[in-house]
Amino acid sequence: MKKTSWFDWLQIVLLALASPFFLFPSLKFVWIVLLLPALALARKFLKNEFFRRTPADIPVLLLLVQTCLTFLAVDTPDQALPKAAGLFFAVAVFYAVIALLNTEKLLKTATSLFLGAGCGFAAISVLGMFRKNVKNLDALFNVSKFIPKIDYHLPGAEEGINPNPVGGILILFIPLFLTLLFPYLQKKNISDRLFRKSLFSYFLGAGFFLCLGVLLLTQSRASWIALVLGCGLLFFPGRKSKKYAVILVLIFVLFYVLLIGLDKIPLSTQIEKERLVNRMELWDFAYETISEHPLLGFGMNRIRQHPAVGYKLSHVHNHFLQTAAEMGIPGLIAFLSLMVITAFMAFKTWKESQGWVRQAVLGLACGQLAHLIFGLADSIPLGAKMGLFFWLSLALITALYLYTLRTEQIMTEKEKND
Repeated sequence: MKKTSWFDWLQIVLLALASPFFLFPSLKFVWIVLLLPALALARKFLKNEFFRRTPADIPVLLLLVQTCLTFLAVDTPDQALPKAAGLFFAVAVFYAVIALLNTEKLLKTATSLFLGAGCGFAAISVLGMFRKNVKNLDALFNVSKFIPKIDYHLPGAEEGINPNPVGGILILFIPLFLTLLFPYLQKKNISDRLFRKSLFSYFLGAGFFLCLGVLLLTQSRASWIALVLGCGLLFFPGRKSKKYAVILVLIFVLFYVLLIGLDKIPLSTQIEKERLVNRMELWDFAYETISEHPLLGFGMNRIRQHPAVGYKLSHVHNHFLQTAAEMGIPGLIAFLSLMVITAFMAFKTWKESQGWVRQAVLGLACGQLAHLIFGLADSIPLGAKMGLFFWLSLALITALYLYTLRTEQIMTEKEKND
C-alpha cells in the first residue's frame, strides 16, 4: 500500500494558498496557472507519475483539453478565464486529494472534514443569500427575515448568494450525513461507524438538520425534488426498496401540501407557467448555440454575457445543455463519461466494501445522483466556485474506490500465500 509523502501534503497546502487566484482570477495574475503543471512535473520527478491514476483520467483529460479549446471561441481570454481557471483548480484539487488519501485514517478524516465543510457552507450561505419570496412559500420567507444578512461583496454575486445553487450543493452533503448516521441510530457494530465514539453522532445529527434547514430556506424546489429522488437510492439495496421509496415520496408530497396548502399547488399558478415558458426559451437558446458551435462550444462563461440569458440568470437552467453550449458536444460527452465512471466506482465500492466505507460511498452516490437530477432544471456550471464541492465529492468516491481495490488485492495476495 502506497504511503502518503510530504509532497502529497505540500500539494494541498500550495493549492490552498493559491485558491484565491483561481477562484477570483484576473489576467494580471494568470501566471499562477503555471503552478499546476509545475506540481505535476515535480510529482513525476519524485514519484515517477504526473498524477495518481484513476478510472476517471480520460474523461477528466478530455474536459481539460476542451476547456483550453474553448478559448478559441471567445473574443478575449478574460471572458472565459473565470470558469476555466475554476475548472483547472477543481481538477487539481481532485487529484491532490486522491493522492493524499491512502489510508483508512486519512479517509475517515477527509470524510469528516467534507461534512464539516458542508456545515460551514450552509452557515455562510444562509447569512449571505439574497432573500426571495417564492409564491406559496411565505412561511419560509418570513423565517429567513429573522436571520442576519451579511454582504460578502463576492464578484458575480453583488446582490447576495443565489439560493438555487446553494440548494444544488447542499444536496451533495445531506445523504452522506444520513447514511453515516444510520449505524449510530441502529446501534450497529463499532466497525460500521465512521468514528468509535457515539458523540460523533451528535455532529452528524446537527449537521444534517443544519443543511436540511438551510435547504428549506433556499426555497429551491428543484433541489427539494432532486434530494427526494436521489435519496431513493438509499433504499435500492434492500428487498423492500419499492415500499420504502413509495413511503418516501408520499412523505414528501404530504410535507409539500401542508407547507403550501392543498388549494395552492404552484404548477397551477400563472407565475409557474411563466417560469416554465422562460425555461423553454433558455433551452431553445441552448439548442441553437449547440447547433451553431457543436465542436468548440460558445466559450466558457459566455452564456451569462449573452443578451438572451443575461448576467442575472447566468445559465440556461439545465446543466447538460449548459455544458454542451459552453464546451461543445465533446465537453458534454466527457462530462457524461465522468458521471458513468463515477457511478461504476461507487457501485463497485459499495458491493465490495463493508462498514463505514459502504455507508459513506452510498451517501456520496446519492448526493451525486441528486445533484445530477437538480441539473435537469438548474445548473452549477463547470468551473463555478461552488462547483468545487462537486469535485471534492467525486474525489472521495474515487479515493474510497481505490482504497477498496487495494484492500481487496492485499486480501487476495494473503490468501494465495496461505
